[in-house]
Amino acid sequence: MKIGFTVMTEFLKYEQIYTLLKLIETAKAKGHTVVGIFFFGTGVLNIQKNIILGKTTRNIPLALEALKDVPMWACQTWADNYAVYPDNIIDGAEIAGLGELSNMTKEADKLITFGAHA
Repeated sequence: MKIGFTVMTEFLKYEQIYTLLKLIETAKAKGHTVVGIFFFGTGVLNIQKNIILGKTTRNIPLALEALKDVPMWACQTWADNYAVYPDNIIDGAEIAGLGELSNMTKEADKLITFGAHA
């Protein structure tokens, strides 16, 4: 099965991102293909590198960067709104338009979305 993910929540609300990472790990172990992750809304904050974290906060951008074989895109408009620029994103991620989300959705058999929450 081909699985795609959309992420609309930032790394400081990390329960959803932990779940994303575990789902990707499990899907790969079961022989599924992860076709990509598309970051939208505040989700674009997940791909910033060189962020300053507290001692007990997991470095989500670093964990995402370790997913070398998973394509990642961040919405251009939201990235601009949050000052997330190509020179300040993790390796393996790209800033792109919604066309990449459309392509990923078309390729995937399943699309799992992690939405924003309060």
